[in-house]
Amino acid sequence: PRAAPVPVPDGPPVPDTALLGLAVKAIRAGDRAATAVHRAPADPPPGLPRTPAADTLATMQSAVLTGESLWIGYVNAEGNATQRVIAPVRVEGGYVTAYDHTADEVRTFAIHRITGVSELAEDPA
Repeated sequence: PRAAPVPVPDGPPVPDTALLGLAVKAIRAGDRAATAVHRAPADPPPGLPRTPAADTLATMQSAVLTGESLWIGYVNAEGNATQRVIAPVRVEGGYVTAYDHTADEVRTFAIHRITGVSELAEDPA
């Protein structure tokens, strides 16, 4: 006997609620970035920020819940070190998905490549 043909749905697949939630967070982070006063932290430490892995992870997870942006040090696969301002939207499986204010797009960062994390300086006003 032959297997019955599998019906093909009309239109594109419907994204799940988690993906839709991330999209909304990314759009809101982009809106905040577009209207915020862009400035560096008041007194950034020299070089990349350095924090223990447990602190980095805890700070990332907290920022997902609060919607805060963070300053990170990141070393890519080629060994190039950069500093970035990101708004984390999800931490999962060793990666953080975040709106990267520096690149003006949503990106995924390997947590093991993050050298450290720092909260942005508060606006004195």
